[in-house]
Amino acid sequence: MQIITEAAKRLGDDGPILCPGLDWDGVRGMGNILRHAYHRIDDKIVWDTVKHELPPMRDAVATALQRKSRD
Repeated sequence: MQIITEAAKRLGDDGPILCPGLDWDGVRGMGNILRHAYHRIDDKIVWDTVKHELPPMRDAVATALQRKSRD
């Protein structure tokens, strides 16, 4: 999760352009908590994110990469 959230942070404004419809602010916010507020980590939220948010993100990134490779 930390690697994904760091990548989202580094994408900046390009994230929503490359993969619209994802909760980019939420991803970046989770990264801030994982990196800086360990005492606020809620295992249920992290697990729900893995189960429900990562699959659409994976699909969106795969689509963006396919689109990019055709350009």
